[in-house]
Amino acid sequence: MPFSDPRPLFAPLLPPTGPGPDAAVTLAIADPHAAVREGLPPLLQEQGFEVVAGCATGEDAEGQIARCAPDLALVAVDLEDMDGLDLLGRLLRRGASTAVVLYASGDEAQVVDAAVRAGAAGVVGTGRPVTQLARALHAVAAGGIWFDQDDSFDAPLSPAAEAALCRSDGLSEPERRVLALVAAGSSTEDIGGALSLSPHTVRTHVRNLMRKLDAQSRAHAVAIAIREDAIEVE
Repeated sequence: MPFSDPRPLFAPLLPPTGPGPDAAVTLAIADPHAAVREGLPPLLQEQGFEVVAGCATGEDAEGQIARCAPDLALVAVDLEDMDGLDLLGRLLRRGASTAVVLYASGDEAQVVDAAVRAGAAGVVGTGRPVTQLARALHAVAAGGIWFDQDDSFDAPLSPAAEAALCRSDGLSEPERRVLALVAAGSSTEDIGGALSLSPHTVRTHVRNLMRKLDAQSRAHAVAIAIREDAIEVE
């Protein structure tokens, strides 16, 4: 059964960090089904994406992503040679800048729990219409995080996943103020001027808050904080 609820678990709106408004978002597709690899590209092209690679195996996808460095990778859970989460782990260990969105069917709904803990940028159900898939991918390309919510899947997230979704509790008030200005697009110098801090102190706050949030980038830190209502963005 496909995911039944089109609402994301969270989809924060962030300042775009990827391609400009006139540039197509580059995308790699890793899926064992030829119908997906061949059928999605022309449909997604109409939605502003350029599919630069289509792979059936995780091994091939890892190599193609390293070579092409696409903005996003849409990865099936059941690749021919490995689990999609295994590919995600490999890409994170390599330090790849590509954001990974897992493509899962309803009977794989438990992957949401694992994906949260593993650091995926999102999970989208395979039963979604292309417009919904494109909406999720665009949200991730803009620095957001998107997880479909399946009402038919009643099991709660594990304690580890819940902890991963509530990482902002340890932020100090100065760190929250700095992060709010980061979310507004302010530079290090602008933040220092607004808060009467030296650039070195601002960078220290950013480094510490990213560590506390286990964030891979400033945009990722902002996404986590917005999702947890730790900061407000105008």
